[in-house]
Amino acid sequence: MRKKIAFIICVNDEVYFSECLFYIGRLHVPEGYEIEVYPLRGAKSIYEAYQQAMEQSDAEYKIYMHQDVFLVCPDMLKYLLQMFERHPRAGIAGVIGAGSISQDRKFFRSWDLGNVMGCSEKKAFHNELYKEESKAVILDGMFLMTRMDVDWRKDVLSGWDFYDISQSLEYWNRGYEIWIPAQHEPWCIHDCGYLNLTRYDEAQEEFLKVYGWELPDYSGQPLVYPSDFQGRFTIMMELKEQWKKLIFLGQIQEVWEMMQKFADERFIDTETVILRNILEILQEESRENLSADQGFLYDCGSFTQAYQKYMQVKFWLRRKKYAKDQTGNCPHVSEAAKKLIGFHTMLVH
Repeated sequence: MRKKIAFIICVNDEVYFSECLFYIGRLHVPEGYEIEVYPLRGAKSIYEAYQQAMEQSDAEYKIYMHQDVFLVCPDMLKYLLQMFERHPRAGIAGVIGAGSISQDRKFFRSWDLGNVMGCSEKKAFHNELYKEESKAVILDGMFLMTRMDVDWRKDVLSGWDFYDISQSLEYWNRGYEIWIPAQHEPWCIHDCGYLNLTRYDEAQEEFLKVYGWELPDYSGQPLVYPSDFQGRFTIMMELKEQWKKLIFLGQIQEVWEMMQKFADERFIDTETVILRNILEILQEESRENLSADQGFLYDCGSFTQAYQKYMQVKFWLRRKKYAKDQTGNCPHVSEAAKKLIGFHTMLVH
């Protein structure tokens, strides 16, 4: 294999992918190495997509990461390579994971190693779990780096869930070590939004059919996202689509009042939170007596355009902190908009 580092990324949002590439482009490439990027569009399953890219790339090291992960430590590739050199049996590494298998069906609550930043759109957060270099049992799939190839289990699993735990176990069962490097300052921002659990239980059952023999018995535990939750989530998504249209018909206050009646976070998604944040911006601009041609939506004819503008402002604010030499241009928005988007999406130290 060539001294190359391949970034393998499933893409379904070009705005996020473009920003992801911006931070990849700022990384310091270790001497003697080259990097390449494999964007995977239109994938039906993350297992299939990752397997396909793995087979196509001749890179010695492969990084499988989400399109909404932004690498803010320019020297992280050097540190990762040094870690692999220190641990000859290391087969896979990540930036967040767990030192043991979860005893609870809610695997997403089991992480206890690593140090990353994140953003749910409601607020930014810092998962400062354990900063030192540590051996793990399972890793979170936001960022995975491998030194040797192990097949992704597309032969028995499909979809978009549990692939990271599956792959961790595949390396573990082959005798390879799983590591998380020391991160005294976070290397990554995971702009993950709200966790979608609508298919969690179904995907977990498929996963347990393959790996249940080496995991705790979860059979007596309740479902994480039962069918009545799924029904309410579907209704909320239908309401959201109506709200997205109504704000462009001038019914801003009416939509805001309706959203307050449906505030249960189990039944909303990332787009719903962004919609709520935009409404908050519009209300603040109204209190400051800004005219319509000065407001956040002055050049937007649809929610899609408003969403893209919101993202551009958020990314610009983030670049001001983590990429001061290449901040780019911020869309023309009010100071109230910048302040509120920053409040919901940026950590304040």
